[in-house]
Amino acid sequence: DLIVQGCHVFGALCTALEASAIKPEWLVVWAKACFTTLTNVSFDDDNLAEVARAVLIIVDAAKAALPADHPMLKECGEYAVPATTEGCVAEGRKYNQAKIYIEKYGLALGGLREFIMHGVKGLTAYADHVIHIEGTDRVFDALLGAARVLGKMQTVTDLDAGALLALALEIGEHNLAVIAALDSTHVSTYGQPELTPVPLRPRPGKCIMITGHDLKDLESLLVECDKHDISVYTHGEMIPAHSYPVLKAHQSLHGNFGTAWQNQRKEFPAFPGPVLFTTNCIQMPKPSYIERVFTTGRVAFPECQHLEYGQWTPLIESALACKGFDEVDCESYPDESLLVGAHHNVVLGLAGKLLELVGEGKLKHFWFIGGCDGAKSGRNYFSKLADAVPDDHIILTGACGRYRINRIKDYGDIDGIPRLLDVGQCNDVYSAIKIAVGLAGALDCGINELPLSLVVSWYEQKAIVQLLTLLHLGLKNIKLGPSLPKCLSPEVVGVLVDAFGISLTDTKNVAADIAAVTGQ
Repeated sequence: DLIVQGCHVFGALCTALEASAIKPEWLVVWAKACFTTLTNVSFDDDNLAEVARAVLIIVDAAKAALPADHPMLKECGEYAVPATTEGCVAEGRKYNQAKIYIEKYGLALGGLREFIMHGVKGLTAYADHVIHIEGTDRVFDALLGAARVLGKMQTVTDLDAGALLALALEIGEHNLAVIAALDSTHVSTYGQPELTPVPLRPRPGKCIMITGHDLKDLESLLVECDKHDISVYTHGEMIPAHSYPVLKAHQSLHGNFGTAWQNQRKEFPAFPGPVLFTTNCIQMPKPSYIERVFTTGRVAFPECQHLEYGQWTPLIESALACKGFDEVDCESYPDESLLVGAHHNVVLGLAGKLLELVGEGKLKHFWFIGGCDGAKSGRNYFSKLADAVPDDHIILTGACGRYRINRIKDYGDIDGIPRLLDVGQCNDVYSAIKIAVGLAGALDCGINELPLSLVVSWYEQKAIVQLLTLLHLGLKNIKLGPSLPKCLSPEVVGVLVDAFGISLTDTKNVAADIAAVTGQ
């Protein structure tokens, strides 16, 4: 709560400062702080206190950049920088931003403000990945814009639903710039993704599992594991890494282990090596494997060793000390693979063939079925939906929601084009956007006139900012599920339904959703 409050106050100060007066390193700290408050990133009080102090220090720095008589200084108030973790906890108890929003503005407007705040958190997670690879240049404007949106919510008290919705869509616009930059830096750094089968059967030998989203961390780890004959297995959102030529050229990168983040406590005990968490999605490790869990970047958990970027020696030593996979272990896993690498350049490279199939009546519809997964009941809807999609339809998927659908059956192909195409990580919704825009151009129609249905599972803040990005682009009739974010009141949901045609997945009636598309 103290971190979130500090991020709001810094944003307010940004509204009073010229862009030229705002130092890039301030925005790096601000983005790190926002990202750290994302779901399942840091559970370590000392780590959170350090982040809180860092954001309060840039608040003081931004204040010092304003004239001493500037009214924003009085508006923002004074904040002490607690020296201890206990002091940060005590100070943080004064600020529960979501509660403050509701008490001050009511369920509808307060919930919409919270919705925007969640979107900002998601945006900063993606910006952090860009910064880790190439610095702030390409995300400076987007980060500053997002910070100023938080600032407006801190200082402007008379924002009605229309004004808040406009701010929400502005966050979607800024996020589009961030994920475009992330897509570009991934391709320029690691090569153009290619359709690549990822083995699910391990190979004998020592092993490390890496989970999260950060490809730079993965590349650095692969360099070290190449030296020690240690196999690296991706998990969760890291599986698309296998499609990048620079990464898959490493002999140590072998396959994928496990499924989505919410299953880690069931799956990780069976992995005979250490695990490295690079971004969000960590759960409380079980005693059976907590000694083998390492964190890096923004992730932190008590009792788990935190490693700075590139300092992988303790992780390597743990892998060498662990059992690893033997021949018998490997034979117990299915000799199967999952196809990844349906980047927008790959799919649009097939545009001519796709249009030919559409013209011949062999391809009648596109779906996007994916997003952030979770453990809540009703998520088997996505599995049932994908299973019921007709054979003359193509399904795009991505993010950890892929695991709901990518192993339930062999989807086959349409004249050589796979019916299930994995576009990548959650940030690679950018690829889905580019594919939709490209196909609309090729078919000479509007994006909402495409034979395309978007069915998105959501769980945390990154899913919210991706939704805001889609809405910013004007996409309509998105199905969202298995439930809507609790911060959205019925009144706000009504606004979204009226403006964008958003609807909730009918978890008990997959057939009706299929029939609405096919007319059968």
